[in-house]
Amino acid sequence: MNRIATSQARSYRSQLRAQQAEETGARILDATVRVMARGLASVSIPAVAREAGVSVPTIYRHFATKRDLIAAVYPHVVRRAGLDKLVPPRSVDELRDAVRAYFDHTEALDDLARAAMASPASEEARRINMPDRLATFHQVADSIVPKLPEVDRDRIARLLVILTASSSLRMWRNNLGSSVDEAADDIDWVIHAAIAAATTRKRR
Repeated sequence: MNRIATSQARSYRSQLRAQQAEETGARILDATVRVMARGLASVSIPAVAREAGVSVPTIYRHFATKRDLIAAVYPHVVRRAGLDKLVPPRSVDELRDAVRAYFDHTEALDDLARAAMASPASEEARRINMPDRLATFHQVADSIVPKLPEVDRDRIARLLVILTASSSLRMWRNNLGSSVDEAADDIDWVIHAAIAAATTRKRR
């Protein structure tokens, strides 16, 4: 009986520690977003520690390097915006609605997250996360145009990365005055045109 009680107590403590570690990690990432939102050219670990109200060693216990911390920021913002819950398009006919939903969620980002993603420091986060982002859009391209040559699907994946970037959405909204629907229509048109061009070349 004692062993069972001890085992349960250990399991509870272990779960509590895991929850506390997760909460601290989220607090550190939220603090990183706030530091980035100030428009700094780069993020310093001491600045994040002060903002989060933790020690520098605590940050390094959660993120082994500054690169690891910066790499975790974009996925953190994506989760907070619910972008990770979106269903990717399974065909080219679903592309427009998928882009529309993606832009809707991106538009729902709070001002702080938007400022952080537009800051100079966000460039480092984008560079670090680009391979994962590109891999995601490669999967989308494979779903919507599976019969095209790999080189053309690679081009379409790169186009999708560029066209769905937060900076592109800002361009549509702030500079062109386009609605989310118009932006989604433009992207849908561009990708359909790219697919048509690749298909025509393939038949020659």
